[in-house]
Amino acid sequence: MKKFILPIIIIIGGTLLLWFGFSKQNQLPKSSSISQEPIKIGVFVYPGFGTFYIAKEKDLFKKHGVNVELVQVSADNWLPAVESNKIQMVTFTSDVMPILADIGVAAKQIFTTSFSYGADGLGVTNEIQKISDLKGKKVHVTLGFPGHFFFRYLANKSGLSYGDVELINLNPEEVGSSFVASKINAGVTYEPWLSKAKERIDGKVLVTSRQEPEIITDIIVARNDLIANRREDIKNVMRAFFEALDWWEGNTTEGNAIVAKNFKLTPEEFKPMRDTVKLSNLKINLEKFDKQKPLNVYELVEKAGEIYFQDGVIKTKASSDAVTDSSLLNELR
Repeated sequence: MKKFILPIIIIIGGTLLLWFGFSKQNQLPKSSSISQEPIKIGVFVYPGFGTFYIAKEKDLFKKHGVNVELVQVSADNWLPAVESNKIQMVTFTSDVMPILADIGVAAKQIFTTSFSYGADGLGVTNEIQKISDLKGKKVHVTLGFPGHFFFRYLANKSGLSYGDVELINLNPEEVGSSFVASKINAGVTYEPWLSKAKERIDGKVLVTSRQEPEIITDIIVARNDLIANRREDIKNVMRAFFEALDWWEGNTTEGNAIVAKNFKLTPEEFKPMRDTVKLSNLKINLEKFDKQKPLNVYELVEKAGEIYFQDGVIKTKASSDAVTDSSLLNELR
């Protein structure tokens, strides 16, 4: 809780008021009537999105009076599902918003679930000592995906221009498997392939999102028509999510087991994956949606728009304000 330099009586009064508001938000009585039409949320198999399964298993969506159906999605099917309204919300990363706007999907990022903290990284051969050493070389990424954004962000930061590196489009799993098999010499992938990349004798992981955190920020995207028509239901989804996240932080072993089961993994397999993300509670969310804070979601969208435009992924650049809605979070304060 923030400390303010104020007279002690104001501090105490303000503290009680904030605590009461937060407790009321997260301890709503069970609703006597739950919306019958489910909100379908597309969830990738990724540790930062596991909180949704905890909310489902612990009946927190029900507690907060909203009907939710979780649908596992993949790189191949998530976009058509959002476009056709088969899912109304989906997990992804901030950098996807310029792509959605460019193809005409009316949706906004409304809160963050987590950010990558070692789950994504760049594998290279041993002669590459720093990112600028990749000048004139080929780097394999999945165009329009977080690894693409992550690499270009760091490459630009290292002084490489767009023409200095040739990007080769490849599925992230293929990037990982091809790097391990010595078929490619540089590429961005994610766990578990990132750990396997370390097994390559003449290769290594040069940089991961642990050294460069919050560039890959995991978000929830909601269709605009859902925001317009079911605003209170969305806020109840968010209340359930944040309550589940707080519970997971205090019950790590049981929470890991719930998520591992839904990801068809053993708890032992999932535990190291869980350590590659940092979960975003309400406080962190309010900071990430604050334009005055570094690496906020508005800044990430603007940067992604520039990168994807330069690399030909999108033809137009949307403003970050057009694809971001912070009002739902602010109403949960």
